[in-house]
Amino acid sequence: MSYLYGKMKERFSFLPSEYGMEKEGETTKIAFKTEREYCPYVRRFAEDHIADVIAVGYKYAFFDKRLPLPLLNKEQRRILLTALVAADYREDRSYVARRLKGYEKYCLDGVFHFKLRELKRRWEGIVEYVPTDMGEASLDGFLEFLTEDGEGKLYLKDGRAYDGEYRPLSRSALTGKETAVGEIILGGAERVYCFGDTDETTASFLKKYYGEKVVFC
Repeated sequence: MSYLYGKMKERFSFLPSEYGMEKEGETTKIAFKTEREYCPYVRRFAEDHIADVIAVGYKYAFFDKRLPLPLLNKEQRRILLTALVAADYREDRSYVARRLKGYEKYCLDGVFHFKLRELKRRWEGIVEYVPTDMGEASLDGFLEFLTEDGEGKLYLKDGRAYDGEYRPLSRSALTGKETAVGEIILGGAERVYCFGDTDETTASFLKKYYGEKVVFC
C-alpha cells in the first residue's frame, strides 16, 4: 500500500486533489479524490499499479511461502523467486488489469482471492514444477534462458534503474527489498546500459548473465 500511495502521490500531486493513507486494524486504506474530469486518468493509473502489486508483490509472496529451496543461499533464492515472477510478468499483469475494470473501490485481497483464481492455479503449477533440490547450476540455466528473450532497453545510473523512456523503476520494492538486480530481472530488457558507479554485485550479475548485452559507460 505504501508503494501504491507513493506512486499516486508522485504522479498526481499537481492535481486539485485530496489523498491520504490510513490504517484501521489490519486494514490499510488509500483514498484519492479529485475533479471528475481527471478521474479516468487517475483510475487507469491506479489500476495499472494495482496490477503491478499483484503480479509482482503477491506473486513473490506466493512463491516465498511455498518454495524453501534449501540448496540456494538467501540471495540466490531471492534472485530465483524474482526471476519466476518476471518470467510471466507481462501476461500476469495484463490478466489482473482486465479484472480490475468497473470498480469504484478496489479491495486487493478480495480481488486476489475471488477474481484471480485461475491465476493462482497457474502459480500453483509453477510451484509444482520447481524441484525442491534446485541448485546453483539450475538457477544459472534458468536466468540464462530468461535473459535470452529480453525486450527493449534498461538504464542504470548510480544504482537506480530506468526503463527505455527514462522513467524510474521501483517494482523490486514489491518483493520486500528494492535492488538494482531485482529491477534488471523484472525489467526484462534485451540490453542494459550502465552510467556512473555500479556496485560489484550488480556488475557481476550483468557480466555473468548479459555478457555483450550490457554496456558500461
